Parts: sequence; C-alpha cells; structure tokens
Amino acid sequence: MDRLVYERFGSRQGFVRFFFYGCLALLGTYRRFSSEQPKRGQRLVFVCSGNICRSPLAEVYAQSLGWEAASCGLNCGDDHPADPRARDFALGQGMSLESHRTVNVRHFHFGDNDFVVVMEPSHTSSFQTKVGDDYPIALAGSYCKKRNPYIHDPYNCCDEFFNHCEHRVMEAVRGLCG
Repeated sequence: MDRLVYERFGSRQGFVRFFFYGCLALLGTYRRFSSEQPKRGQRLVFVCSGNICRSPLAEVYAQSLGWEAASCGLNCGDDHPADPRARDFALGQGMSLESHRTVNVRHFHFGDNDFVVVMEPSHTSSFQTKVGDDYPIALAGSYCKKRNPYIHDPYNCCDEFFNHCEHRVMEAVRGLCG
C-alpha cells in the first residue's frame, strides 16, 4: 500500500492533500480558479514553490504549444538551475530546461496581461499575499482530464511519482492551452 501511495501521490501527505483539495473542489471552493481560459496574447506565468520542477516544465511546454510563457517560484532563491530529473524528463519529451534559472516571485516582472497558473490551492493565497490580486489566477490541476486542484511537489519524491507529476503538469498545460 505504501508503495502505491508514494508512486501515485508522492507521499502520505500528498495523498491526504490530493483527496482533501479534491473534495473541496467538488464543493465548488475553487471554482473561481478553474473557470477561466487564457486568451491568445496573454502570457502564461506558471508558479510553484521552488521553480525547479513543475513550473519550468509547464513554461517550456506552453512555449512549445505556441504560447508566451514564463515561470517563477514562491519560496526559492534566484538563479538556480532546474532539478536534474526535470531536465531529464523535459529532454525525454523533446524540450530543454538547460537554460532555466529560478526566479523568486518577488523579483519576477509581471505584466498587465499575465494569466497566473499555480500548482496548489495554498499557492493562491501565498501569491496574493506576495504579489497582490491584480492578476487572474488558475489552478493547473483543474485543467486536467481528471480535475483536481492539487499537483503535489515532486522534489523529494520517488522517480515514479516525479514522472507521474510531470506528466500531470503537461496534461494541465494541454487543457489550459486547448
């Protein structure tokens, strides 16, 4: 059972959060963060915790689909490379994260036409506290086929979950950009 939890949800905490936030989504709690589609011409800004796994992949994938995109992190330093597993995963998908460098959300230059996409429900309030509420915000997981607003951070997780998570990020970007 533990192996299944770690491979599918990353951790026990990820398992609990996935179902907790999923239940809240069913009750409509996050409807305002999942009902809007970005418009062509808007820049997609992907935000996660560390800007080394989820958001950089979302950025380069959205760019490969013809969208202007950028990424930043809520809790990171500046100028660090993407996680080695994220770089390897991206290469396996025909994309590169070799030039990616982290940017803290406080140092990121937002534009008037940005559409912000976060990876976890807690990121919405953290983003609004650090940046403000002048931008439309969406929860990436709400754009997956099996909607769930929570995409667990794969940084400290096993390789199986890391790959599962990165595939889910790509699925969210396809749903968002479709």
